[in-house]
Amino acid sequence: MASLNKVLLLGNLTRQPELRYTSGGMAVCEFGLAMNRRFNVNNQDREEVCFVDIVVWGKQGENCGKYLEKGSQIMLEGRLQLDQWQDKDTGAKRSKLRVVAEMVQFLNKSDKAGAEGYESEGGYSEEPPQSQPQSQYQPPQQQQQQYQPPRQPQQQYQPPAQQPQRKSVPPMPDNAFKVGDEAEDDIPF
Repeated sequence: MASLNKVLLLGNLTRQPELRYTSGGMAVCEFGLAMNRRFNVNNQDREEVCFVDIVVWGKQGENCGKYLEKGSQIMLEGRLQLDQWQDKDTGAKRSKLRVVAEMVQFLNKSDKAGAEGYESEGGYSEEPPQSQPQSQYQPPQQQQQQYQPPRQPQQQYQPPAQQPQRKSVPPMPDNAFKVGDEAEDDIPF
């Protein structure tokens, strides 16, 4: 019996990411994600919103905690995880379904990322690039140059190689597809 646990989501963060570390030093980041679904019922446009809790572990979790904020748009790939526990007050069994993200792609640049010099083209890098203070920025100077076409190396003419002649295939016998008593049992293979 085969099984598959794969989730692809694209949405916006509903709250600030909460970055924590386990006692072993592993980073874990949790946040909420909202996805909108628009549809039409009886010629009326309707919208439905789905809210999902997300958890991201390791280096990706650290990056989510650093560069994401409420409202950031992301796309993620992950798996469903069901957490079960017993309520301390009532003793009732409780459960919660959430997504464990295995790949997170940042789709827009947040203010936090811009302040730290981090720019993303649909993803993230392990380390944000170091930005220069704006007071030191100087635009590149324009240089006037005349256009010169690229030089092509001289090539000698080579006649096309002759292709070998194909051998002819013998013709198929006339009775190759006859059925019944007229067919021969000797197949010419």
